[in-house]
Formats: sequence, C-alpha cells, structure tokens
Amino acid sequence: MTQPRKKKILIVDDDLAFRVGTTAMLEDQGYTTGSAVSGEEALRIVSETRYDLVLSDLVMPGINGIELVSGIHKIQPDLPIIMVTGFASVSTAVEAMRRGAYDYVTKPSDNDEMLIKIQRALEEQDKERELINLREEVHEIYTFSNIVSRNSKMKQVFRLVEKVAGTDVAVLILGETGTGKELVAKAIHYNSARRDKPFVVVNCSALAETLLESELFGHEKGAFTGANQQHIGKFEAAEGGSIFLDEIGDVPLTVQTKLLRVLQENEIQRVGGRETIKVDIRVITATNRNLEGMMAAGLFREDFYYRLNVFPIVMPPLRDRLDDLPGLVDHFLKKHSAISQNRVKTMSPDLYPAMMNYPWKGNIRELENLLKRAIINTTGDTITSIELLTPANPDRQAPPPTEADLGSNVPFKEYLSTITRHAEETYLLRMLRVYKGNIIQIAKLMDLDRKTIYRKMAEYSIDPATFRE
Repeated sequence: MTQPRKKKILIVDDDLAFRVGTTAMLEDQGYTTGSAVSGEEALRIVSETRYDLVLSDLVMPGINGIELVSGIHKIQPDLPIIMVTGFASVSTAVEAMRRGAYDYVTKPSDNDEMLIKIQRALEEQDKERELINLREEVHEIYTFSNIVSRNSKMKQVFRLVEKVAGTDVAVLILGETGTGKELVAKAIHYNSARRDKPFVVVNCSALAETLLESELFGHEKGAFTGANQQHIGKFEAAEGGSIFLDEIGDVPLTVQTKLLRVLQENEIQRVGGRETIKVDIRVITATNRNLEGMMAAGLFREDFYYRLNVFPIVMPPLRDRLDDLPGLVDHFLKKHSAISQNRVKTMSPDLYPAMMNYPWKGNIRELENLLKRAIINTTGDTITSIELLTPANPDRQAPPPTEADLGSNVPFKEYLSTITRHAEETYLLRMLRVYKGNIIQIAKLMDLDRKTIYRKMAEYSIDPATFRE
C-alpha cells in the first residue's frame, strides 16, 4: 500500500538557532523541512520546489515577511504562510494576514500552539485542494460533449448549451419526464463562468406551497410554528452560482409572484423577515408541462413565463432519438457495472428490435432503470432479456358496478360504498386526464391534500405518470 506523502514545510528565518530548533521539532512530528535564510532565497526555493506550507519570520533584512507573502502568492497562490513575530510586531503580523498570510505565532514560540496552527492550515489546504479536484471532475462529467448522443436533435441541444453557457440569461428547459433536463442544466452551469460556485437543485413539485417558499427564500426564527431557528434558503445557498428550479410548472401562483420579483430585482426576503437580501444567481428552470396552456387557463403568470423563457431548450423524447439507444445502453452498462461486480458487459443485439418499437414513456430514466434491473437478473456477462413494461392506458375508464354488486339483496351500506367507489374512481381519472397528472392542481381543485390523492390512486392502482404529457 502506498504511504501518503509527508507534508513539506519551508522555514524562513535569518536566525540559525530558530531554524535548527524548529526543523528538529517539525521533523520529530513527521514533517519534511527545508530552510531559507532570507526572503530572496525563499522566493527562489518556492519557484523551484513544491512546499505545503511556509513558516516565515516577519522581520528580516532585505525582503521582509509582508513582501514575502505577496511574492510567494504570485508564484503559488494557495500556499499557506504562517508568520513568526515578536510581541512588538503583532500589528505588522496582522497586516501580513490582511495581505494573505494564514496566521501568525509569536516569539519565543509555543511549540504546541505552532503545531496546532500548522496542522489546521494543512487540513484546510487539503480540503481546498480536494474541492478544486472535485469541481474539475464534475466539470469534466458535465461538459455538453459528454452527454451521450449521435442524434441530430440532441446535437442541436449541444449547440444551444454551448451558446448559452457563457451568458447569464435565464434558460427554460422543456421536455418530458426522464429526458435529461437536469443533466443539461448541469452542463450549462459547469461550462459557465460560475462553474466554481454552487449548483443548487430544487424540485418544485416535491414540496407543499408553504414549505416551498421557506425552502427557496429561507425563514427567520419564529416566522411560523416550528421555525425554531433561522433557515438559509436555496437562493442564498446558490450565491454566485446557479439555481435549477425543476418542475417550475408546479409552482403555485403566489410563489410565482415572489420568484418574479427575484428575477426582476435580484433580491429576496426570508419568510418572516424584513431585510432585503441581494443575490447574484443564474436561474435555470425546467418543466414537462405546457406552460402556454397553463397561462391560458390562468394557472401560470404571463410575465413570469416571459422572464423564464429568455432562452428555451427543448429536450427530445427517447422515441425521437432511437439511434442513440446502442450508445445509451453501453453508457448505462458501464455506469452501473458495479451492480454485477463488472461481470455484465454487453446486451444481446436480439433485444434491439423490441426496444426500437417500445414507446419509452419514461424516456432515458426508464431505460436506465430497466437496464439496472436486467443487470441484476443476468447470470452471465451478456443481457439476454429485458423487461419491457406493458404500456399504460391513459384512456382507462372505471369499470361499472356489476348487477351482483347492486342487487336487491345487497346491504345498503355495501350498495352505497360500491356506488361511491365507482364515482370516486371515475372522477379521479377524469381529473388526471384533464390536468395531465398534475397532483398539486388536482388536490387544490378537489379540496384534498396530496397524501389523500396518492392514497386513492394506490387504492385504484392508478399511475399518475400515465397521464403526463
């Protein structure tokens, strides 16, 4: 097993006794050290050799500690520097920290204090380097060129992503459920100048209206029952970066009004707060709903729509990019190879004809889930069968009660229950068809909470996805 590299510390001081004593102390703690007698020598060493931290005297002939901080950071901006100074020069050490030094210790030095500050600086440097590496990896993953496709419609999506990524305009991504809208939103963010700042995702359909407002804008302590402490919302968390509002079509009108203000004024107010907070955020939204139809029905604000729809990108459904199936299958087999300990590597070509004729209502997400299931069920190295689901029927009708259900010998309560269930299922199916499976709207119109709607759908074996466009 490879041993971790020892951290390397450069000691800069014109005092020989300090250099020798500090070197011995640090090497006893497992560090590797180097030394320089002047600021000029330290700059030459840092330009030639990689160090993890510099421990430097503040007062030296020639280049002093403050000048050394500036010089080192021109060569290696992320190299932490701890200044060593006498009590009389503490104010100068503080000035060095303003110039970029990490911290300072006083002479005669307390070795325990020095070691704690060195350890803390190195730990923070490791975290920062890890974060930079992670950002670079994420940027590589979400470059638009890494979205699997050879399809002409998807290539047009790539071109649009490439054009809009370098701007700050609002982007509205349209497409059916499972077409990869979030992946495109990430590609836009990680190819923009905001790539090193947060990318925050909010699923607007997953939260009730009261919770959504608090989630987006935050709340102050005591703003409502249960608000026991201040909560920072997603907009503040995304400061400097991008916020992705998924399923924007499910946002209630009252929250649309507040989001419109954010887009117009670049400012928010926490729930229960009076302070106006400026935000610098790029807004990317997505929906599988017909927003123009919702505007006509009074369910979506027209001014809000035009603020969001500055640069639309339409994601094609999988049935319109079937030439991508082989590439997507290979991609998902590699992505989920760990499920079979890298045993399952390919899929039989004999499965493609049936897959080409399948409607793919769930699009890319459905394909990925079916392949994961197939990997689990495969005993060899090749998938030879895949469980294509029977297409659901959005025109389904509630079966009418039979004569036996309504016969003269049926107790009144049972008779009434049968009639009520049939009416309930018929009404629920009609609402799902009219409102395209939008549970939030249906719950409002039926004056029921969403949990009740979901329970009723489970009771009648109804899948709301069947009714979504």
